[in-house]
Amino acid sequence: QEDVMLIKVIILMLLLFINSAFAASESFDIITMNNGNYHHGTVAHESFNIQTSFGIVTIPYSYMAELHLGKDKKSDKIKTRLGDIFTGTLLDKEFLIIRDQQPTLPLTMMDTSEIIFSAKRIRYKTAIAPDAVETRSGDLFFARIKREVLTIKTRSAIEQIAPSTIYLIDFAYLDYDEDTITQITLNGNEQYSGRLNNPQFHIQTRYGQTFIIPAEDLDTLAYSVNFNHTEPDFNYRKKLNPAAVIQDQIIGGQKAPEMVALRGGYFQRGDLQGDGDDDEKPVENIYIKPFAIGIYEITFDEYDDFCADTGCSKPDDQDWGRGRRPVVNVSWNEAQEYIKWLSSKTRQNYRLPTDAEWEYAARALTKTRYWWGQEVDKNKANCEGCGSLWDGEKTSIVGKFTPNHFGLHDTAGNVFEWVEDCFNKNFTKASADKRLVCGKRIIRGGAWSFTPKEVRSANRWRDFPTRRSDDTGFRVAREL
Repeated sequence: QEDVMLIKVIILMLLLFINSAFAASESFDIITMNNGNYHHGTVAHESFNIQTSFGIVTIPYSYMAELHLGKDKKSDKIKTRLGDIFTGTLLDKEFLIIRDQQPTLPLTMMDTSEIIFSAKRIRYKTAIAPDAVETRSGDLFFARIKREVLTIKTRSAIEQIAPSTIYLIDFAYLDYDEDTITQITLNGNEQYSGRLNNPQFHIQTRYGQTFIIPAEDLDTLAYSVNFNHTEPDFNYRKKLNPAAVIQDQIIGGQKAPEMVALRGGYFQRGDLQGDGDDDEKPVENIYIKPFAIGIYEITFDEYDDFCADTGCSKPDDQDWGRGRRPVVNVSWNEAQEYIKWLSSKTRQNYRLPTDAEWEYAARALTKTRYWWGQEVDKNKANCEGCGSLWDGEKTSIVGKFTPNHFGLHDTAGNVFEWVEDCFNKNFTKASADKRLVCGKRIIRGGAWSFTPKEVRSANRWRDFPTRRSDDTGFRVAREL
């Protein structure tokens, strides 16, 4: 009997532990209204329907993570617990909140700014979603792409590509009067660029809906990349140790730019090949302390969040599109204002990288002209003559090219990047003290409109700190 009693006590304790753990995991949905008021409780809504550019997507409540209602003609946005992002127009007009020890509260979407959903146990089974889809409208989601043979007309031939060999399909829109230019990357990194004869793709979301999406509405298709079903990862070109990735939380619920922590050490800075200007000399050994640097250049999405929060004017996007393109038309002074805001919102010490840190990060332990080798190589970067879809035309979305050995994208080409330092004609007088009043500040990395020589790891340019340009943006660094 004593043994039976002991077993009963143990079972009771286990049940109490499980119940308390489950209760602790339950939290409230947070609803923010347009007038600044907020409510908390459980949103009593079985599913949410959003009209995207390609059709209506229905997300069950259990999968909802965030709902942002667009204002001033902006799109509504749904982010799911699995990392999918859908943009468009929310079709649901009203909803109820069940509140603890208070009456149920009816609300309208018209009066709502955003909803942050609590994590709850998922009760639905999603469809298998091995592939990923990015649309021109900003949708980003895992799905299943119907496997079809693709026919592409290159400059020299018409090629038929078996779907089992495809890794990535990138679409570029260089002129509204021209057809879409397509680049297909195979599993072995072989690439084909030209006109795609397949006008549309059959795509099934993991929430069960099937759509036919025209090629001109797509930005990227990635085949067989969703092997991790617990943590979403849409960086198909990533070469990173996950332990080195940092992403701070911004007060208010957003995420800071993705960073990678670098351990630093000695490296050779400057023109190692003898084909640069005097301002890349003398070559010298530099010691770099550990620091973190952005995996990507700062995007319009990230900079626009800053503008919305501070009321500053949004920079011109040259009609190329905003979203995940690198922000351009920002001065060094404006980059400093963004960094000051980001530091205050994360309570971390963000800044621009120093000139030496930038080159250390861009080289990624290499001593060649470019991080990938001595020669330009096709489609390694976006520059005038780099062999990409965007050469000499405009910026590309960040992360379109293979990262360097540190996992950093676009350190060569796309846009020039501001660094802290004042410009001097050689390294011996260089200073990264932002308090100094400089005639010019240094920009690094080359750009979409510059030749391959200008995207070398050692190349340095300069510009007035007040000047804005359609080929200049920035990347942030962070103290560790």
